Amino acid sequence: MSTQLINAFISRPNNLLGLHENRLKAFYLLLEECGFKANTIGQNQTPLKTPFQEVNDLMVECQCCIVLGLPQIKMSTGFISNKKIEKPVEFVSEWNQIEATISLMLKIPTLILLHKNVIARGLFDRGAANVFIHPFFLMDKDWQLKLKPALDSLSKKCCLPTI
Repeated sequence: MSTQLINAFISRPNNLLGLHENRLKAFYLLLEECGFKANTIGQNQTPLKTPFQEVNDLMVECQCCIVLGLPQIKMSTGFISNKKIEKPVEFVSEWNQIEATISLMLKIPTLILLHKNVIARGLFDRGAANVFIHPFFLMDKDWQLKLKPALDSLSKKCCLPTI
């Protein structure tokens, strides 16, 4: 008897540093071990429509969403909320914000992960949405294993019978 994998929409930047991309391989293996099938537009899903429509169409086919808040935007100068930037800061992509919002609006189980070096803003601010923000750091040894309890919890939420 084969077990059906849980379709998971994975929100993540498509353009990462080679080092970050290599470190994510262990996470994708863990996802499969935990019973998830990763679906990411631009990675294993080729878009045919506008990005927004593709995200929406794919997400409604998925049973959950995992948002990998990885560094994508870096600012060295300027202001954040009228406070001058003293040292370079990093943010998630705008698509992480959009995809997390769509997931929450569709009310599918959502796991939000935020990389240690990224500033929490928008939906990644603790308390901004009714979802826990799980920190992670790609450079930690076995970083992905620390996320296993959260993935197990997500798996259980996905397998709950609908009423």
